[in-house]
Amino acid sequence: MKTEFRIGTQLFHKEPNMNYTLNRIYAINGGDLDEIRAVSKKIQTIEDWIQEFMQLATKALSENRTLQATAYFRAVNFYLTKQHPEKLTTYEKYVTMMHDLNKDYFTKGIIKEKRVPFEGGYLPVWHIEPANKNAVKNVVVMHLGFDSIKEELIPIINFFREADLELYLFEGPGQGEALYKYNLPMMPEYEKPVKAVLDHFKLSDVTLIGLSLGGYLAPRAAIYEKRVSRVIAWGVLYDFFDTVLSRRGKFFEYFLKTLLVLRASFVLNTITKLKMRRDTFAKWGVEHGMGVYDAKSPYDYFKKIKMYSMKKISHLVKQDFLLLASTEDHFIPKKHVYQQIERLTNVRSLTARIFTKYENAENHVSFSNIPLVIGYMINWIKEHTTDSIKSDTNNSQK
Repeated sequence: MKTEFRIGTQLFHKEPNMNYTLNRIYAINGGDLDEIRAVSKKIQTIEDWIQEFMQLATKALSENRTLQATAYFRAVNFYLTKQHPEKLTTYEKYVTMMHDLNKDYFTKGIIKEKRVPFEGGYLPVWHIEPANKNAVKNVVVMHLGFDSIKEELIPIINFFREADLELYLFEGPGQGEALYKYNLPMMPEYEKPVKAVLDHFKLSDVTLIGLSLGGYLAPRAAIYEKRVSRVIAWGVLYDFFDTVLSRRGKFFEYFLKTLLVLRASFVLNTITKLKMRRDTFAKWGVEHGMGVYDAKSPYDYFKKIKMYSMKKISHLVKQDFLLLASTEDHFIPKKHVYQQIERLTNVRSLTARIFTKYENAENHVSFSNIPLVIGYMINWIKEHTTDSIKSDTNNSQK
Protein backbone atom coordinates (compact mmCIF):
# COMPACT_ATOMS: atom_id res chain seq x y z
CA MET A 1 0.00 0.00 0.00
CA LYS A 2 1.51 3.32 -1.06
CA THR A 3 1.26 5.96 1.66
CA GLU A 4 0.66 9.58 0.81
CA PHE A 5 2.51 11.56 3.45
CA ARG A 6 0.73 14.58 4.89
CA ILE A 7 3.13 17.52 5.01
CA GLY A 8 2.99 20.18 7.73
CA THR A 9 2.05 20.46 11.40
CA GLN A 10 -1.54 20.94 12.52
CA LEU A 11 -2.60 22.67 15.73
CA PHE A 12 -4.79 20.00 17.28
CA HIS A 13 -4.17 20.44 21.00
CA LYS A 14 -2.61 22.93 23.42
CA GLU A 15 -0.59 20.25 25.25
CA PRO A 16 2.66 19.89 23.23
CA ASN A 17 3.13 16.14 23.54
CA MET A 18 -0.51 15.37 22.71
CA ASN A 19 -0.40 17.78 19.78
CA TYR A 20 2.72 16.07 18.49
CA THR A 21 1.20 12.61 18.84
CA LEU A 22 -2.03 13.71 17.15
CA ASN A 23 0.06 14.99 14.24
CA ARG A 24 1.88 11.68 14.14
CA ILE A 25 -1.43 9.80 13.97
CA TYR A 26 -2.52 12.09 11.12
CA ALA A 27 0.69 12.49 9.10
CA ILE A 28 2.25 9.03 9.45
CA ASN A 29 -0.51 6.63 10.45
CA GLY A 30 -3.31 7.81 8.16
CA GLY A 31 -5.88 9.21 10.58
CA ASP A 32 -8.71 11.38 9.23
CA LEU A 33 -8.12 15.14 9.65
CA ASP A 34 -11.70 16.06 10.56
CA GLU A 35 -12.08 13.18 13.01
CA ILE A 36 -8.82 14.04 14.77
CA ARG A 37 -9.79 17.71 15.00
CA ALA A 38 -13.17 16.83 16.48
CA VAL A 39 -11.88 14.31 18.99
CA SER A 40 -9.00 16.52 20.14
CA LYS A 41 -11.50 19.01 21.58
CA LYS A 42 -12.82 16.31 23.91
CA ILE A 43 -9.43 15.31 25.30
CA GLN A 44 -8.13 16.80 28.53
CA THR A 45 -6.49 13.79 30.15
CA ILE A 46 -4.83 10.60 28.99
CA GLU A 47 -7.90 8.71 30.13
CA ASP A 48 -9.98 10.87 27.76
CA TRP A 49 -7.52 10.10 24.96
CA ILE A 50 -7.79 6.34 25.43
CA GLN A 51 -11.57 6.39 25.61
CA GLU A 52 -12.13 8.70 22.63
CA PHE A 53 -9.69 6.96 20.30
CA MET A 54 -11.00 3.54 21.24
CA GLN A 55 -14.46 4.73 20.20
CA LEU A 56 -13.05 6.14 16.95
CA ALA A 57 -11.19 2.90 16.22
CA THR A 58 -14.31 0.79 16.79
CA LYS A 59 -16.41 3.11 14.63
CA ALA A 60 -13.89 3.13 11.76
CA LEU A 61 -13.58 -0.65 11.91
CA SER A 62 -17.37 -1.10 11.75
CA GLU A 63 -17.39 1.12 8.64
CA ASN A 64 -14.58 -0.89 7.00
CA ARG A 65 -12.21 2.07 7.10
CA THR A 66 -9.24 -0.11 7.93
CA LEU A 67 -6.53 2.52 7.51
CA GLN A 68 -8.22 4.93 9.92
CA ALA A 69 -9.06 2.13 12.37
CA THR A 70 -5.41 1.07 12.36
CA ALA A 71 -4.29 4.64 13.04
CA TYR A 72 -6.68 4.96 15.97
CA PHE A 73 -5.69 1.64 17.54
CA ARG A 74 -2.10 2.90 17.40
CA ALA A 75 -3.27 6.10 19.11
CA VAL A 76 -4.87 4.09 21.91
CA ASN A 77 -1.81 1.89 22.28
CA PHE A 78 0.56 4.86 22.47
CA TYR A 79 -0.79 6.16 25.78
CA LEU A 80 -1.31 2.79 27.44
CA THR A 81 1.51 1.82 29.78
CA LYS A 82 3.10 -1.63 29.62
CA GLN A 83 1.24 -2.57 32.81
CA HIS A 84 -2.21 -1.84 31.29
CA PRO A 85 -4.23 -4.99 30.48
CA GLU A 86 -5.07 -3.64 26.99
CA LYS A 87 -1.48 -2.75 26.03
CA LEU A 88 -0.58 -6.06 24.40
CA THR A 89 -4.06 -6.50 22.88
CA THR A 90 -4.04 -3.12 21.13
CA TYR A 91 -0.40 -3.61 20.07
CA GLU A 92 -1.20 -6.97 18.44
CA LYS A 93 -4.35 -5.57 16.81
CA TYR A 94 -2.39 -2.66 15.35
CA VAL A 95 0.44 -4.88 14.09
CA THR A 96 -1.96 -7.43 12.54
CA MET A 97 -3.95 -4.73 10.77
CA MET A 98 -0.78 -3.06 9.45
CA HIS A 99 0.39 -6.37 8.04
CA ASP A 100 -3.01 -6.86 6.38
CA LEU A 101 -2.92 -3.35 4.91
CA ASN A 102 0.56 -3.96 3.53
CA LYS A 103 0.27 -7.68 2.77
CA ASP A 104 1.92 -7.34 -0.64
CA TYR A 105 5.16 -6.28 1.03
CA PHE A 106 5.22 -9.55 2.94
CA THR A 107 3.72 -11.99 0.44
CA LYS A 108 5.96 -10.73 -2.38
CA GLY A 109 9.05 -10.86 -0.21
CA ILE A 110 9.75 -7.12 -0.31
CA ILE A 111 9.93 -7.31 3.48
CA LYS A 112 11.64 -10.50 4.62
CA GLU A 113 10.94 -11.16 8.30
CA LYS A 114 13.87 -12.51 10.31
CA ARG A 115 14.69 -13.12 13.97
CA VAL A 116 18.08 -12.79 15.64
CA PRO A 117 18.63 -14.66 18.94
CA PHE A 118 19.47 -12.28 21.75
CA GLU A 119 19.70 -12.79 25.53
CA GLY A 120 17.05 -15.48 25.78
CA GLY A 121 14.70 -13.83 23.30
CA TYR A 122 14.80 -12.53 19.75
CA LEU A 123 15.35 -9.28 17.91
CA PRO A 124 12.83 -8.97 15.05
CA VAL A 125 14.53 -7.82 11.83
CA TRP A 126 13.06 -6.78 8.51
CA HIS A 127 15.38 -7.24 5.53
CA ILE A 128 14.56 -5.08 2.50
CA GLU A 129 16.68 -5.49 -0.63
CA PRO A 130 17.19 -2.74 -3.23
CA ALA A 131 14.67 -2.53 -6.06
CA ASN A 132 17.61 -2.98 -8.44
CA LYS A 133 18.99 -6.39 -7.50
CA ASN A 134 22.20 -5.63 -9.44
CA ALA A 135 22.99 -2.50 -7.42
CA VAL A 136 26.36 -2.31 -5.65
CA LYS A 137 25.84 -3.36 -2.03
CA ASN A 138 25.26 -0.38 0.24
CA VAL A 139 23.87 -1.46 3.60
CA VAL A 140 21.80 0.54 6.08
CA VAL A 141 20.96 -0.83 9.53
CA MET A 142 18.24 1.07 11.35
CA HIS A 143 16.68 0.76 14.80
CA LEU A 144 13.99 2.64 16.66
CA GLY A 145 13.85 4.71 19.84
CA PHE A 146 11.79 4.97 23.01
CA ASP A 147 8.19 4.40 21.92
CA SER A 148 8.00 3.73 18.17
CA ILE A 149 7.01 0.44 16.51
CA LYS A 150 8.60 -0.87 13.32
CA GLU A 151 5.23 -1.16 11.58
CA GLU A 152 4.93 2.63 11.72
CA LEU A 153 7.95 2.83 9.42
CA ILE A 154 6.57 0.64 6.63
CA PRO A 155 5.83 3.79 4.57
CA ILE A 156 9.51 4.78 4.43
CA ILE A 157 10.75 1.45 3.05
CA ASN A 158 10.32 2.36 -0.60
CA PHE A 159 12.57 5.41 -0.20
CA PHE A 160 15.48 3.12 0.61
CA ARG A 161 14.55 0.42 -1.93
CA GLU A 162 14.24 2.85 -4.80
CA ALA A 163 17.54 4.51 -3.85
CA ASP A 164 19.24 1.08 -4.19
CA LEU A 165 20.06 0.81 -0.49
CA GLU A 166 19.80 -2.50 1.34
CA LEU A 167 17.93 -1.99 4.61
CA TYR A 168 17.89 -4.00 7.83
CA LEU A 169 15.28 -2.50 10.14
CA PHE A 170 15.20 -4.00 13.62
CA GLU A 171 13.57 -3.57 17.00
CA GLY A 172 16.10 -3.81 19.79
CA PRO A 173 15.65 -4.19 23.55
CA GLY A 174 12.93 -1.89 24.87
CA GLN A 175 11.29 -1.57 21.45
CA GLY A 176 8.13 -3.10 19.97
CA GLU A 177 8.13 -6.86 19.62
CA ALA A 178 11.45 -7.28 21.44
CA LEU A 179 9.84 -5.70 24.51
CA TYR A 180 6.25 -6.94 24.31
CA LYS A 181 6.83 -10.49 23.10
CA TYR A 182 10.29 -11.32 24.41
CA ASN A 183 10.44 -9.09 27.50
CA LEU A 184 13.77 -7.52 26.52
CA PRO A 185 13.93 -4.17 28.34
CA MET A 186 15.84 -1.13 27.11
CA MET A 187 19.61 -1.18 27.67
CA PRO A 188 22.20 1.60 27.26
CA GLU A 189 24.81 -0.72 25.70
CA TYR A 190 23.22 -0.78 22.26
CA GLU A 191 26.42 -2.08 20.73
CA LYS A 192 25.21 -5.49 21.97
CA PRO A 193 22.05 -5.78 19.82
CA VAL A 194 23.81 -4.02 16.92
CA LYS A 195 26.64 -6.58 17.14
CA ALA A 196 24.10 -9.41 17.21
CA VAL A 197 22.46 -8.15 13.99
CA LEU A 198 25.77 -7.54 12.21
CA ASP A 199 27.08 -10.96 13.25
CA HIS A 200 23.92 -12.78 12.22
CA PHE A 201 23.80 -11.30 8.72
CA LYS A 202 27.61 -11.03 8.35
CA LEU A 203 27.48 -7.29 7.69
CA SER A 204 30.27 -4.74 7.58
CA ASP A 205 30.83 -1.15 6.38
CA VAL A 206 27.25 -0.22 7.32
CA THR A 207 25.39 3.01 7.93
CA LEU A 208 23.64 2.87 11.32
CA ILE A 209 20.53 5.00 11.82
CA GLY A 210 18.99 5.56 15.25
CA LEU A 211 15.57 7.23 15.57
CA SER A 212 14.69 9.61 18.46
CA LEU A 213 16.27 7.95 21.55
CA GLY A 214 18.32 6.23 18.87
CA GLY A 215 20.16 9.56 18.71
CA TYR A 216 21.99 8.23 21.76
CA LEU A 217 21.75 4.49 21.07
CA ALA A 218 23.28 4.53 17.57
CA PRO A 219 26.30 6.77 18.36
CA ARG A 220 26.92 4.76 21.53
CA ALA A 221 26.86 1.51 19.52
CA ALA A 222 29.22 2.98 16.90
CA ILE A 223 31.88 3.69 19.54
CA TYR A 224 32.28 -0.02 20.25
CA GLU A 225 31.24 -1.52 16.89
CA LYS A 226 33.78 -0.62 14.20
CA ARG A 227 31.83 -2.34 11.41
CA VAL A 228 29.67 0.79 11.57
CA SER A 229 31.27 3.24 9.13
CA ARG A 230 28.61 5.95 9.17
CA VAL A 231 26.18 7.06 11.90
CA ILE A 232 22.94 8.98 11.54
CA ALA A 233 21.29 10.38 14.67
CA TRP A 234 17.72 10.93 13.46
CA GLY A 235 17.05 13.27 16.35
CA VAL A 236 19.37 14.67 18.99
CA LEU A 237 19.61 12.73 22.24
CA TYR A 238 22.55 14.24 24.08
CA ASP A 239 21.38 13.42 27.62
CA PHE A 240 18.11 11.60 28.26
CA PHE A 241 17.89 12.39 31.98
CA ASP A 242 18.25 16.14 31.36
CA THR A 243 15.76 15.88 28.49
CA VAL A 244 13.11 14.16 30.60
CA LEU A 245 13.46 16.70 33.41
CA SER A 246 13.72 19.79 31.18
CA ARG A 247 9.92 20.13 30.90
CA ARG A 248 9.32 19.88 34.66
CA GLY A 249 10.98 23.13 35.75
CA LYS A 250 14.41 23.95 37.16
CA PHE A 251 13.42 23.47 40.80
CA PHE A 252 12.11 19.94 40.26
CA GLU A 253 15.14 19.14 38.09
CA TYR A 254 17.68 20.20 40.74
CA PHE A 255 15.63 18.65 43.54
CA LEU A 256 15.46 15.29 41.78
CA LYS A 257 19.16 15.33 40.92
CA THR A 258 19.99 16.02 44.57
CA LEU A 259 17.83 13.12 45.77
CA LEU A 260 19.56 10.76 43.33
CA VAL A 261 23.00 11.88 44.51
CA LEU A 262 21.91 11.32 48.12
CA ARG A 263 20.35 7.96 47.14
CA ALA A 264 17.18 9.10 48.89
CA SER A 265 14.95 6.55 47.17
CA PHE A 266 12.06 6.74 49.66
CA VAL A 267 11.80 10.53 49.44
CA LEU A 268 12.17 10.55 45.65
CA ASN A 269 9.52 7.84 45.22
CA THR A 270 7.13 9.67 47.56
CA ILE A 271 7.54 13.05 45.85
CA THR A 272 7.28 11.56 42.36
CA LYS A 273 4.14 9.60 43.20
CA LEU A 274 2.51 12.75 44.60
CA LYS A 275 3.31 14.56 41.36
CA MET A 276 1.96 11.62 39.36
CA ARG A 277 -1.37 11.87 41.20
CA ARG A 278 -1.71 15.54 40.22
CA ASP A 279 -0.25 15.41 36.71
CA THR A 280 -1.66 12.89 34.22
CA PHE A 281 1.30 13.37 31.87
CA ALA A 282 3.88 12.86 34.60
CA LYS A 283 2.03 9.70 35.65
CA TRP A 284 2.06 8.31 32.12
CA GLY A 285 5.69 9.32 31.52
CA VAL A 286 7.03 7.62 34.63
CA GLU A 287 4.87 4.48 34.33
CA HIS A 288 5.62 4.15 30.62
CA GLY A 289 9.34 4.60 31.30
CA MET A 290 9.28 2.01 34.08
CA GLY A 291 7.78 -0.49 31.66
CA VAL A 292 10.31 0.17 28.91
CA TYR A 293 13.30 0.01 31.28
CA ASP A 294 11.93 -2.70 33.57
CA ALA A 295 12.28 -0.35 36.53
CA LYS A 296 10.71 -1.33 39.84
CA SER A 297 10.12 2.20 41.13
CA PRO A 298 10.39 5.84 39.99
CA TYR A 299 13.80 6.00 41.73
CA ASP A 300 14.97 2.96 39.77
CA TYR A 301 13.66 4.51 36.51
CA PHE A 302 15.49 7.80 37.02
CA LYS A 303 18.68 5.95 37.94
CA LYS A 304 18.46 3.95 34.73
CA ILE A 305 17.88 6.88 32.38
CA LYS A 306 20.91 8.71 33.79
CA MET A 307 23.00 6.11 31.94
CA TYR A 308 21.73 7.34 28.55
CA SER A 309 24.08 10.24 28.03
CA MET A 310 26.60 11.27 25.38
CA LYS A 311 28.23 13.86 27.67
CA LYS A 312 31.27 11.75 28.50
CA ILE A 313 31.51 9.66 25.33
CA SER A 314 30.75 11.91 22.33
CA HIS A 315 34.47 12.38 21.70
CA LEU A 316 34.86 8.61 21.22
CA VAL A 317 32.74 8.52 18.05
CA LYS A 318 35.10 8.32 15.05
CA GLN A 319 32.83 7.58 12.09
CA ASP A 320 31.20 9.92 9.57
CA PHE A 321 28.33 11.46 11.52
CA LEU A 322 25.03 13.01 10.41
CA LEU A 323 23.13 14.83 13.18
CA LEU A 324 19.52 15.73 12.40
CA ALA A 325 17.61 18.23 14.52
CA SER A 326 14.60 20.54 14.22
CA THR A 327 13.90 24.08 15.38
CA GLU A 328 10.70 23.47 17.34
CA ASP A 329 11.29 20.08 18.91
CA HIS A 330 9.02 20.16 21.97
CA PHE A 331 10.99 17.38 23.64
CA ILE A 332 14.70 18.17 23.13
CA PRO A 333 16.27 21.27 24.76
CA LYS A 334 17.76 23.49 22.03
CA LYS A 335 21.09 23.71 23.81
CA HIS A 336 21.55 19.94 23.47
CA VAL A 337 21.94 20.28 19.70
CA TYR A 338 24.93 22.58 20.07
CA GLN A 339 26.40 20.70 23.03
CA GLN A 340 26.39 17.52 20.98
CA ILE A 341 28.00 19.25 18.00
CA GLU A 342 30.75 20.75 20.18
CA ARG A 343 31.66 17.40 21.72
CA LEU A 344 31.86 15.33 18.54
CA THR A 345 35.52 16.26 18.28
CA ASN A 346 36.95 13.08 16.77
CA VAL A 347 34.44 12.12 14.09
CA ARG A 348 35.82 11.53 10.59
CA SER A 349 33.31 14.08 9.29
CA LEU A 350 30.34 15.90 10.83
CA THR A 351 27.22 17.11 9.08
CA ALA A 352 24.53 18.81 11.17
CA ARG A 353 21.18 19.59 9.57
CA ILE A 354 18.52 21.56 11.45
CA PHE A 355 15.08 21.45 9.81
CA THR A 356 12.71 24.40 10.16
CA LYS A 357 9.02 25.29 10.07
CA TYR A 358 9.58 26.91 6.66
CA GLU A 359 10.30 23.39 5.42
CA ASN A 360 7.32 21.98 7.36
CA ALA A 361 9.82 19.85 9.29
CA GLU A 362 10.19 21.66 12.61
CA ASN A 363 8.84 19.05 15.04
CA HIS A 364 10.53 16.14 16.85
CA VAL A 365 12.41 13.97 14.31
CA SER A 366 10.64 16.05 11.62
CA PHE A 367 7.72 13.65 11.23
CA SER A 368 5.79 16.50 9.57
CA ASN A 369 7.91 16.16 6.41
CA ILE A 370 9.18 12.61 6.11
CA PRO A 371 10.07 12.78 2.37
CA LEU A 372 12.40 15.74 2.98
CA VAL A 373 14.22 14.07 5.90
CA ILE A 374 14.58 10.64 4.30
CA GLY A 375 15.75 12.21 1.07
CA TYR A 376 18.41 14.17 2.91
CA MET A 377 19.61 11.05 4.72
CA ILE A 378 19.82 9.03 1.52
CA ASN A 379 21.81 11.73 -0.27
CA TRP A 380 24.22 11.94 2.67
CA ILE A 381 24.66 8.16 2.76
CA LYS A 382 25.45 8.04 -0.94
CA GLU A 383 27.91 10.95 -0.70
CA HIS A 384 29.75 9.27 2.15
CA THR A 385 29.86 5.79 0.61
CA THR A 386 30.97 6.72 -2.91
CA ASP A 387 34.67 6.17 -2.22
CA SER A 388 34.24 2.84 -0.42
CA ILE A 389 31.88 1.52 -3.13
CA LYS A 390 34.35 2.49 -5.86
CA SER A 391 37.10 0.72 -3.93
CA ASP A 392 35.02 -2.45 -3.50
CA THR A 393 34.07 -2.43 -7.21
CA ASN A 394 37.70 -2.00 -8.32
CA ASN A 395 38.87 -4.80 -6.05
CA SER A 396 36.20 -7.18 -7.38
CA GLN A 397 37.33 -6.47 -10.95
CA LYS A 398 40.99 -7.33 -10.28
